[in-house]
Amino acid sequence: MLQSLKRLTRHSALYGLSSVLGRSLVFLLVPLYTHFIPTDEFGYFGLIYSFIALMNVVFIYGMDAAFLRFYLLDDTKKRETLSTGYLTMICSSVMLAGLIALNADYIAPLISTSAPLSSYIRMAAVILVFDALNVIPFARLRGEGKALPFAALGLIKVLLELMGNYWLVVVQGMGLTGILISNMTASGLICLVLMPVTLRHISWLWSRSNASALLKFGLPYIPAGAAIIVIETIGTLMLERMTDTSTVGIYQATRKMGVGMLIFVNMFRLAWQPFFLETSKQSDARPVFARVLTYFLVITSGVFLCISFLIDDLITLRIGEYTFFRDTYWDGIGIVPPLLIAYLLYGIYVNLTVGIYLEKKTIILPVITGTAALMSFLVNLALIPSFGMYGAVIASVVAYAVMVIGMYFMSHKYYPIPYEYMRIAKVLLVCGGLYTVRWYLEGGWLLEIGLLALYPVLLVAIQFFNVQEMTFVKQRLRLLRS
Repeated sequence: MLQSLKRLTRHSALYGLSSVLGRSLVFLLVPLYTHFIPTDEFGYFGLIYSFIALMNVVFIYGMDAAFLRFYLLDDTKKRETLSTGYLTMICSSVMLAGLIALNADYIAPLISTSAPLSSYIRMAAVILVFDALNVIPFARLRGEGKALPFAALGLIKVLLELMGNYWLVVVQGMGLTGILISNMTASGLICLVLMPVTLRHISWLWSRSNASALLKFGLPYIPAGAAIIVIETIGTLMLERMTDTSTVGIYQATRKMGVGMLIFVNMFRLAWQPFFLETSKQSDARPVFARVLTYFLVITSGVFLCISFLIDDLITLRIGEYTFFRDTYWDGIGIVPPLLIAYLLYGIYVNLTVGIYLEKKTIILPVITGTAALMSFLVNLALIPSFGMYGAVIASVVAYAVMVIGMYFMSHKYYPIPYEYMRIAKVLLVCGGLYTVRWYLEGGWLLEIGLLALYPVLLVAIQFFNVQEMTFVKQRLRLLRS
């Protein structure tokens, strides 16, 4: 079991390399944005990227998940699967981008009622087509276990975006236009790198039966993925209509403070799918999957405590004459802890999807995520008028909780996994207890550091770790001392 978990950890680290460094650099750019972009324009940034996120689901239509499923589990048709999937993506993405560009004037009022965003939507269409063309090549790298090239290309893309953002937004003062141009350029250059490499591996044959199998597996991801994006973005859209774009800007900027949790969840998500497909062939697969959830919660609970405790000090940190975040954005600090819980719940949901995926029950996904999206809409509608952005983030927590509950029962029905409920309860008890102490006590950063140090100590004290794990840790500590 430990060997399997080591493999998952190694691949998570490599897949997450570009994400960690990239999102860390993006995180460092957010303070610059808050000083150079007004809150209302940052609100338009949130609206346009909400549109991109939603349309990304339509452009990809589950082809990445379907491609990996058939590419990894059917060795006799690898080239055919790659060829069919990639050629299908080329045709569909170009067609969809053209439709968006031609109808941008009609789409714009659906996104924002306070400003004309047609030109931004046309730039978004270009970003969407490049990102869609990169999906299959990146999925192939994951499927072949080429985590290092995957991470390197992802990191190069992020660095290109960041350099472009700094030059166009900070130096040239182009605002949202500069951000979109940087995104287009970076995605386009990566596409130019990946396309010839991918074309060398395809058979240039398009199989109707293969395409049908891919679409049958992947299409349920459109409503399922769209529902998840709705959960992530509907708060932004409803805030713009029920409050103002300035509130949307503060909300979007402060959400970036949850990047630490999002990084880890994305690292896990990228490595998890290839891992459980390979591990499912082992006799001890189900206990391994159960142990993964336990370890996932141990780490994410620690991440939650770190960010929740230190976020106030970080955002108000003064560097020369500037604070880390401009003071006009400080009103949103309180949304960070519930946002972290929402991301943590999403990570649990990703973990629980293993049974649905292995048993080819993806048709259930739209039901679960659709119910969660409806709950998100209703909670936003009820809470935003009274609580503003805090109502929006609570709606996200409720929606992801619904997804976790629904996925747990459905996955358990088709593919029961013996999760370590008592150990999970211990993690949540320690995490909740430490957060409660911090909530009621005011002791500054010394208290916060002390409480964080207590987290592993308390886990040991309540005998969370088993003998094998304690032995493993002691061996590693001895190696560090030697």
